[in-house]
Amino acid sequence: MKKLKLKSWVVPALYAISLSVIFVSVIFIGRAVTLDYEAGPSVNYVPKDFIDDDTTSVVEITNETVNHPYLLEGVTVAKDYYDRKGSEESQLKSLIYYKNTYMENTGVLYTNVEAFDVVSVLDGSVTSITKDEILGNVVEVTHSTELITIYHCLRDVSVKVGDAIKQNDVIGKSGKVNIDKGYENALLFEVNYKGQILNPNEFYNMKVSDLTK
Repeated sequence: MKKLKLKSWVVPALYAISLSVIFVSVIFIGRAVTLDYEAGPSVNYVPKDFIDDDTTSVVEITNETVNHPYLLEGVTVAKDYYDRKGSEESQLKSLIYYKNTYMENTGVLYTNVEAFDVVSVLDGSVTSITKDEILGNVVEVTHSTELITIYHCLRDVSVKVGDAIKQNDVIGKSGKVNIDKGYENALLFEVNYKGQILNPNEFYNMKVSDLTK
């Protein structure tokens, strides 16, 4: 059998070709890695199990006026809002007494001889439900990025976090509160507007168009 002998230039040529292929491959791989890295920030690598899709969106307010947080006739004011610009007499009547301490009332405390439905004063979204040892169940409703209303002293709660509710929708039932002499059927209503506590009595008279600007 005749042996074939490679010409002297063949081996160096094959070696050069191999190096070229390796070099080109490295370049393409490097470019691919670079493109993936640059695209990284726009890619969501968070596992789906860790993404909370249960977000609460703010409902657009369609109401023209602000309502009171109840519909039943006969509901009365037990403790009014503590107005620092008010008279000394009105301020004294607006102090809340609890465990040998007097506190300024930051809302309006409503009571009635019988339990009554507590309703939303405007369209909104339920953003928080908590339980307080003194003030019972507390529901927070967000109406806009600057307006939140808070309903304290609820015995029963009829909504859940994330619910979109309309004006006059029932939030819960009035409940017991252990401040002052104690009230069996009570609601402490507060308003937070632009990060500040607002007198509910002023709030009722405000235009919705001004509140949502």
